[in-house]
Amino acid sequence: MNLSQIKILVKSDLYRYTKKTNKKVFIKHLINNSYFRFQVYLRMSKINGTILPFVFRLLKAGLGKKVNIQLNYNVPIGYGLYIPHGNVVINSQATIGNNCSLLQFVSIGAIHNGKSATIGNNVYVGPNVNLVGDICVGDNSVLGAGAVAVKSIESNKVVVGAPCKVIKDVIDINMYCDNLCDKTWARKL
Repeated sequence: MNLSQIKILVKSDLYRYTKKTNKKVFIKHLINNSYFRFQVYLRMSKINGTILPFVFRLLKAGLGKKVNIQLNYNVPIGYGLYIPHGNVVINSQATIGNNCSLLQFVSIGAIHNGKSATIGNNVYVGPNVNLVGDICVGDNSVLGAGAVAVKSIESNKVVVGAPCKVIKDVIDINMYCDNLCDKTWARKL
């Protein structure tokens, strides 16, 4: 990825945290918010080059241990990622769409080193959620606290429980997710 694409992704992540994208807010969050800083390192790990991405991968690995986030830089991630807390483990075979919110104690794993979950756009993954195996989570879905998903989830559904069950349809995803990036972010990429 080139630097201009990475800047757009970082700005979209910042927008999810603050609904602002100016330099002052960026510097403040880069210094004060270790989860946002982790995301910046993660995004910068994909920059074209040899030395710079390596440096950011080392920074990401060190900070990842501190904030307890395991997320490989090779995982495809859309714009507007939001990880406000730590203790997140994501399998390297996972795919994460645009505007995903991953709260504390989320685990996205695989079965016997197989494929992992594909998460759609505008998905809220609540605290202590486990996604197991090669499943798809549809766009605009909400996984409530403690949900365990072992089967694919349709779009626009709220699921809870272990194993998770649909309890209702999502009418407006903005009720569950703050500061979603609109489609203009995709056009900037």
